[in-house]
Amino acid sequence: MKAIAAIILFLLPLSALGKDDIDCPEGTIISGETTPEVREAWCEINLKGKTVLHGPYRAWYPNGKLGTSGHYDKGKPVGTWYGWYESGARQGEEVFVDGKKVSSKYWEEKGKPKESLEYNHSFKKMDAAKSRRAP
Repeated sequence: MKAIAAIILFLLPLSALGKDDIDCPEGTIISGETTPEVREAWCEINLKGKTVLHGPYRAWYPNGKLGTSGHYDKGKPVGTWYGWYESGARQGEEVFVDGKKVSSKYWEEKGKPKESLEYNHSFKKMDAAKSRRAP
């Protein structure tokens, strides 16, 4: 009976980090953090002596609903990242290519489009007002 209790106490912190909620690529280590505001889980890999994020990233609200979902490739955000309000309503989508945000869309909590942006990374400094596009 004591052995079962010890196993349960050992496994409890693993599930609290969301380790059962993400599938990490081979060769990575599952990691995460829990605070009163958020529970996060991600995958890490050692690259040239430095620990970087590699694989899926997830963050949950205290109510257990998913708040953010995205993917890292050797330390850089890639692909489409999704965000949700604590209610579960869609909050935004951000598209990354090689670690650079190329577009984003945001919605109000009731579903009305809020803002849609495209980013031009060929300039060192960008005027965000010029990059705005109609939703």
